[in-house]
Amino acid sequence: MKGSQIALIFTSIILFFVLYFGFDTKPKAQSQLEQSRALNFESTDIRVILSEAKAKLSSRENGVIGLHEMELQQASDDTLRAERFENLAREWYTIGYPEISGYYAEEIAKLRNDASSWGIAGTTFSLCLKNKTEEKIKSYCKQHATQAFENAISEDPDNIDHRLNMALLFVESPPGNNPMKGIQMLLGLNEDYPDDVKVLNQLGRLAIQTNQWEKALERLSHALKFEPNNRSTICMIYKVYESLQQNSEAARFKKRCSELNE
Repeated sequence: MKGSQIALIFTSIILFFVLYFGFDTKPKAQSQLEQSRALNFESTDIRVILSEAKAKLSSRENGVIGLHEMELQQASDDTLRAERFENLAREWYTIGYPEISGYYAEEIAKLRNDASSWGIAGTTFSLCLKNKTEEKIKSYCKQHATQAFENAISEDPDNIDHRLNMALLFVESPPGNNPMKGIQMLLGLNEDYPDDVKVLNQLGRLAIQTNQWEKALERLSHALKFEPNNRSTICMIYKVYESLQQNSEAARFKKRCSELNE
């Protein structure tokens, strides 16, 4: 090979490295965004969550989980796979990891693709939001709970429970750009279903939490018209009467609440 050809090749290689490594071909904002997305993905990846959780388990717990995982690998059809996923979901929930239990419930829902299975997955992830404090875990659970409830609503749009659970998810963990989203969803459900006791009870509970005693009394009294023996309604309304210093009514409903809790 001639010296001029070698020099040309060498110059080309140097130019390639200068262009590739010496200059960032992406705008700085885009580069930062992609780095942020990558970090977010890594922090919420189920494999990372599983690995970190297993490191904290006892040898017995790891043994039980390992056995269920082996049974899952040996499952020959979707019916058996769903059963193995159920075993794993139950075991992880029992030992205190609703985020992983939710993951396996989600896998069941993917197989069955029905509203009930998606609703169970969403509810499990919602319990994770209530019980966990680590931000990356809460973010993972919120994202997957939202998607699960959306799927449940899509599969069974007439079932109010899925829409109610979605609203409560946003009450529990409101979006940063819309802190009233969950309450707005509840009020929308109340407009669509003005006599639904579950919705009225949730609105009554929120009114109690914000010391809106008259509003709470209005919601809960309306609920009692449709379900006079609803334990949740009765036990909440006695506290409302107590706060309003309507002592005779408070005593009456307190007695009923105690009887229903026996």
